[in-house]
Amino acid sequence: MTLSGDLAARHAWRAAFVAAVLNTVGLSADFLLARDIPTMPIYPYAMSALVGIGLIVVLLLRRQRATVRLGSAVFLVNTVAILVALWITSGYWAMTGKPWTPFQANKLGVVAVAMLAPQLGVGLVSIAGFAATPIGKFHFLDPEVQRGFPVGEPWFVLIYALFGGVLLIHRLRGIALERAMLRVQAEAAAAERLARAFVRLSDYANTPIQSIAFTTELLRAKTHDLKPTLDRLERAVEKLTELSHALTRYENAHKWSPGDESLDATMMDEQLFSSEARRLEARRL
Repeated sequence: MTLSGDLAARHAWRAAFVAAVLNTVGLSADFLLARDIPTMPIYPYAMSALVGIGLIVVLLLRRQRATVRLGSAVFLVNTVAILVALWITSGYWAMTGKPWTPFQANKLGVVAVAMLAPQLGVGLVSIAGFAATPIGKFHFLDPEVQRGFPVGEPWFVLIYALFGGVLLIHRLRGIALERAMLRVQAEAAAAERLARAFVRLSDYANTPIQSIAFTTELLRAKTHDLKPTLDRLERAVEKLTELSHALTRYENAHKWSPGDESLDATMMDEQLFSSEARRLEARRL
């Protein structure tokens, strides 16, 4: 979804997108249910639904350049639009004089935030908004209307807020743990490929080193004129041998499979560079 492949950005984009869709569909459905209330205005529903549609368009346009900040900002704007609409319409529902269950939309909003919020701070603020709105609205209603509320309302919304906050924290911690596991697995896979390349490189270098060492000894036995040059060549062979031994320390960390024992120069380059690329990608997760 995003060019960087960042999981957090993808999660925030999806959360904001689903929240905007729920806003558009949910407020439209709520308006259909409120058609029997003669005084119910249409503008709160229209405002919230249009905000949801606008946010959906923004998210689709930024789909390839999504960020956590964008997803969180869209989520908050969407929440504010819903809260404004619910603040206005809940008063009309309360004054119908008909039996009704107060502030159901706010309670549903708390649950939706717990399931969708892209970040902890954004989620807690949204839950607090869905919980505070009905309590504040209750105190603005006529005392006669307040007495018609079921026992315990609107305070039941605080129980929803408490459970919603706990569920939100639990979900986000689970997501963070999953990302950490994916990052560790990606880094382990990259390290495994790099270790295999090092062991192959060591095996690939052994035969040339042995050939150089054998040729050096043969020339030393036949002539003494090249002694200084052969000494330097011998020291170079010793350093290459030390390097080969250093690379073989990765052998125990690698589980060999058929075909892993062969290597040519092209394969060696591909192993080294592809492993490095995967290691860098793992860091971005």
